[in-house]
Amino acid sequence: MSKSDAEKGEGVRRTDGSGTAPGPADGPEPAAVQSPLPAPGLDEAKPSPWRDRRFQIFATGNVVNNIGEAVYTVALPLFVYERTGSLAIMSLLAVLTPATLLLAPVLGAVVDRYGARVLVVPGLLVQAAAAIALNLTGLAENAPVWPLFVFGALVQIGGAGYRMGWMTGVAHMFPENPVRSRASLGSLYTVTNVVGPLLVSAALLVVGYKGLLWFNVLTFFAPIVVWLIGVHPPRVEPGGPAQVGLVKGLLDGVQVMRRAPVLLHAILVFVPMLVVGTTGTMTLSLFRLQHDWDLSPRAVGLVLVGVRIAGVLGTIIVSERKTFPFRAITLVGTVGMGAALLLMASGSVHVFVAAMVVMFGFQAALSVASDLMVFKFVPADALGRVGGIVDLVLGLPILAGPLVVPALAELLGSSAVFLAFGAVQLAGLLWLWRTWRQWAPSPHTPSREEAVPA
Repeated sequence: MSKSDAEKGEGVRRTDGSGTAPGPADGPEPAAVQSPLPAPGLDEAKPSPWRDRRFQIFATGNVVNNIGEAVYTVALPLFVYERTGSLAIMSLLAVLTPATLLLAPVLGAVVDRYGARVLVVPGLLVQAAAAIALNLTGLAENAPVWPLFVFGALVQIGGAGYRMGWMTGVAHMFPENPVRSRASLGSLYTVTNVVGPLLVSAALLVVGYKGLLWFNVLTFFAPIVVWLIGVHPPRVEPGGPAQVGLVKGLLDGVQVMRRAPVLLHAILVFVPMLVVGTTGTMTLSLFRLQHDWDLSPRAVGLVLVGVRIAGVLGTIIVSERKTFPFRAITLVGTVGMGAALLLMASGSVHVFVAAMVVMFGFQAALSVASDLMVFKFVPADALGRVGGIVDLVLGLPILAGPLVVPALAELLGSSAVFLAFGAVQLAGLLWLWRTWRQWAPSPHTPSREEAVPA
């Protein structure tokens, strides 16, 4: 996706009312701007995006959609387990969500070539249609299992397209403050992940799993309403230099990454965090609480509440800052998370619980930083491709973690696994120390043509 600099002859030309008029359903186009991303070398303080009414509308649609997604993520696996009693089927359905990360580079290239608009509403409509089909065919009594997988996969594919378009478009919808805007949306997502399970618990006895899954269908239309109001990514005219072939576009994305070494260094530091901070580690933690110390389900639930609160705090501390000191956040988060993992090998339940809460708080903070680094250091017209490549690279350990953790626990024992994970996490400090000077912010190049030599 290209920045709005048609008057300079660079990037993709966008219309803002003076060019091609938007369709009647599109509403007013966001104004074109000269530079969609700030200069990270300055790391200047930015005002809160919540002062912008358009951002408030955009965030409201996201919150409604995110709550539906959080409800769906919890309700569908529980419904499947209640219907089939199969942990394997339940686990396979849960894998569908992270598996869509494999599509991220392709979707990112599509966004950069055609604009975010081609994925947002079509993705939402695919999600809604697939969710309706899933509810009609998979929720009936004695229904086969295949609709849950077929339509569940389509729900996730549509969602991957929608999210890629919606989030990549943030840099063009809110060009004066893209990093903090993306950060605030990330903190909202974390909060809704806490609200989702609570909503399931509160509403399950009233409406049941079917009612919750139909509620999820309705939430797909909230971002569409936001779009119709006029808050959406700007239109892309054909013919801009960013509109190259898929393979060429991805290769250009790799070149952009090579021109921003801080991204490559950060990936090497973040990969251990993603391996040791996955759902597999959470599962092992819950197993140890119940197996080693025989905690009651109520006590485990209270621990999870603490973990979720820590995750929200970690997210907000990073996302609501006026500046984004990436190197310092990475250093503090890596040290804190690694030390907490080492303490989780303790034989004391009190030390373990405290360390577990702290560990997942730091993990949430680092996860937000990994999301924001692309917005901070990548030109807006390459956000889709570079973001897609980064999502794929960082998504592989997320997929591998739940498979690796149980095998390691069986081989080494749970305490030894936490010791090993702490050491792996802290090993990232070696690369951070070795490349410390290269993490220093450098002036940002505002277009792909300047970032990638011809």
